[in-house]
Amino acid sequence: MILSVLLAAGVFAFLARYTSPGDVLRIVRAADRRGIAAFVLLSLVMSILRTWRYALFLETSGHRPPPVPLFLVVLVRNFLSDLLPARLGTLSYVYLATSRLGIPLSGSASSFALSFLFDIAALVPMIAAAALMAAAASLEWDMTRVTLFAALLAVCAGLAISLLPALLRLGGWFIDSLPFPGEAWRSRGREFMEGVGRDVKAAREAGVFFKIFLISVLVRLAKYGSLTALLYALLRGSGFGKAVLPPSKVFLGLVSSELAASLPVSGIGGFGAYEGTWSVVFTILGMPAGLAVTTGISHHLFTQVYGYSLGALAILILLAVPIRKQ
Repeated sequence: MILSVLLAAGVFAFLARYTSPGDVLRIVRAADRRGIAAFVLLSLVMSILRTWRYALFLETSGHRPPPVPLFLVVLVRNFLSDLLPARLGTLSYVYLATSRLGIPLSGSASSFALSFLFDIAALVPMIAAAALMAAAASLEWDMTRVTLFAALLAVCAGLAISLLPALLRLGGWFIDSLPFPGEAWRSRGREFMEGVGRDVKAAREAGVFFKIFLISVLVRLAKYGSLTALLYALLRGSGFGKAVLPPSKVFLGLVSSELAASLPVSGIGGFGAYEGTWSVVFTILGMPAGLAVTTGISHHLFTQVYGYSLGALAILILLAVPIRKQ
């Protein structure tokens, strides 16, 4: 935590040489309203697709939560994912799905685990697209390493999805063999692992994996589409547009910044690592340094305020709704 705070402070101290709070506020206030509307629409589409994906997994194990409360849980999950470092906030889905929607812990955990793995698998076509765009933009990428990384990611994700039931059985056996903390706790741990394994197996036997993969790719496309729309909204409001950077280069910059914000060192809200990576990458891609710094801070600030507002509202509604029992 201390390292993250120091990193954020150092990054912002460096970026302050190129912009000011006044510049950031001006670019946000002048943002193109149609671009903002496109950002909001695409971000909601992303959350709806995530809700659909969770619902499909849960249905294979016999759970059918109401779509609106499940959508609210996804909004809270998005909010806490951005707030906590290394995307640890995504685990809030398991807690909320169990405590507010009445889904058994094994069902919540299995749908979370499979969604996480398919999110990783969906990165493969994204990396391939980024590599093609880099080649088209004449960037000096080592295409062999990029290709090998994408192939390795695909193999690892595929193996993890295929072997997950066996790994869960192994985990249950390991827990049962421990000399502590006690027979009752070991039994609960073993039953939990077995339950998650059964739900994962049921999802695989239901034949929904290909559909889930396609939905996961659409989630990624909606996410990066919304972020691209917001960036162009900020640029148009400042008198710039696609002439500053074409969509292909914008995509490369967004992917790099999002990956940086997912690192454990990024800290609360991803602040510091996100802006620093954004500024460096977009400057390399051809955006003026001052504009890269200003858009990096304003873009991240806008998405965080938007996500936190939606998440806080969703939490209030969930607390007001009676707990569902299954």
